[in-house]
This record gives sequence, structure tokens and C-alpha cells, in this order.
Amino acid sequence: LFACGIKRKSIKWICRENSEKITVCVPDRKIQLCVANFLNSRLETMEKFKEIFLISVNTEAKLLYNKNEGKDPSIFCNELRNSFSDFRSSFIGDDMDFGGNTDRVKGYINKKFSDYYKEKNVEKLNNIKKEWWEKNKANLWNHMIVNHKGNISKECAII
Repeated sequence: LFACGIKRKSIKWICRENSEKITVCVPDRKIQLCVANFLNSRLETMEKFKEIFLISVNTEAKLLYNKNEGKDPSIFCNELRNSFSDFRSSFIGDDMDFGGNTDRVKGYINKKFSDYYKEKNVEKLNNIKKEWWEKNKANLWNHMIVNHKGNISKECAII
């Protein structure tokens, strides 16, 4: 498995032109999203894909907790939710085209799901990914917070 970098403590927005020459700004949390395992794993089966996804969300939560140093549960909760939303957007493919690793992950996920489901039609593939997300999001969220339930409120634990 591959490591992801330490999270920066300050919030920063990054702006650049996308492939359509439109300036897009995203919070740097999106750039720091722990997606290294997606890009560096073979993911030959759906089971392996899910395993890597579970590891990635769990690692992301650990990095966010270390960044927060356990000081403010409400900030930690917001960061967990934002990162979970970023994983969803990258997975579904409905976020802004910005370049970098999250866009590489989108392309890789599309290719893998096309292989897994023998589907080339983009619209059908997007529907398959949305259905997969809905079916698996509770498990993904629970894996994200499993080691931090004592550090977040009961409300935060509900997705």
C-alpha cells in the first residue's frame, strides 16, 4: 500500500485553467485527498477495488485526525464530511475538471468500472457508479470513521 502525505494545516484555494481554458478554483483538501492507492494498485477485481476504497477513506480520516490533533471535534467532523464528499465526486465523476491526481483517479475508476461491468456507454457507466456508491456509501463512511467514533459527535457519525 502507498502512503499519502501529511495534511496542510492551513486552508488554501488553488486556481488554474482546466482543459477547457476555464479558470477553476478548488480547496487544496481536494488536491490532498488520499487517492495514491487507487493510482498505484492493479484493482483487477471489484473486490480489490472496494478493499482499496475502504483503505483509502480510513487513511484519509487518520490523516485528518492527525492534522486536527484531536483538538476540535466539529472541525474534524466537517473535514471528514468534506473529504467523503470529495471521494464521492471523484468516484461519480461529477466534480470540476481540475487536473491532478483526483482527475487521474476519475479516469482510472471509469476504466476499471468499464472493465468490471463490460460497459462502454458513458451515461450507463455513470449510472452504474451512482448505484454502486449508493449501495456502498454507508460502509465506506463507517470505515472512514471507525477509529474515530470517540472523537466525533453521534450526529457526525450519521451519513
